[in-house]
Amino acid sequence: FGECCPSPHPFPDTSSTNTLLRAHVHMIRLRQMDNILQNAQRQGRISFYMTCRGEESTHIGSASALQSQDTIFAQYREQGTLMWRGFSLDQFTDQCFSNDADLGKGRQMPVHYGCRALNFHTISSPLGTQLPQAVGAAYKLKMDNETLPSEDKKSIAIAYFGDGCGSTTDFHSAMNFAATLSVPIIFFCRNNGYAISTPVQDQYAGDGIVSR
Repeated sequence: FGECCPSPHPFPDTSSTNTLLRAHVHMIRLRQMDNILQNAQRQGRISFYMTCRGEESTHIGSASALQSQDTIFAQYREQGTLMWRGFSLDQFTDQCFSNDADLGKGRQMPVHYGCRALNFHTISSPLGTQLPQAVGAAYKLKMDNETLPSEDKKSIAIAYFGDGCGSTTDFHSAMNFAATLSVPIIFFCRNNGYAISTPVQDQYAGDGIVSR
């Protein structure tokens, strides 16, 4: 990363080969985009918005470790992973305003981003549905990886979710299938201790998400 391991190609969005500088710029950019679009929602210009304040580094850090062919299944607070892959501010805004330039043609709620070209599956509203879907994609990637030469880069799937998702049946189903099928997947939990409004001590009696 950074000056120790510069990118072989300049990052077009920051005119830099420095990964750490690009990460810093993206975290600031993400915070400002959140502020602007949340204000737009409060003014009634868009119907819905969810910020990711304080969690920007989890997006950028994890996304920078992935390869472009790795498949992302996000919830609705991981817009930084999509930004890192090259989704533009115009594209974020087009989606939130559901205009004719939106890749989804305005058929989704705001912040339900998706981009086939960037291997980012469209976000869905119900908590946890992305988890078993990600396992299914990872199983397909596992079969594809077995046909590749050993020196080729293998693809994985990554599923982002919050601690509230850990209380859904989809969470437990996904974990069971992932373990049984031994699929190449990362489960990335954003445990901020409160889900949307329920503290973790009211969600479960165990000692956390990891033990589950």
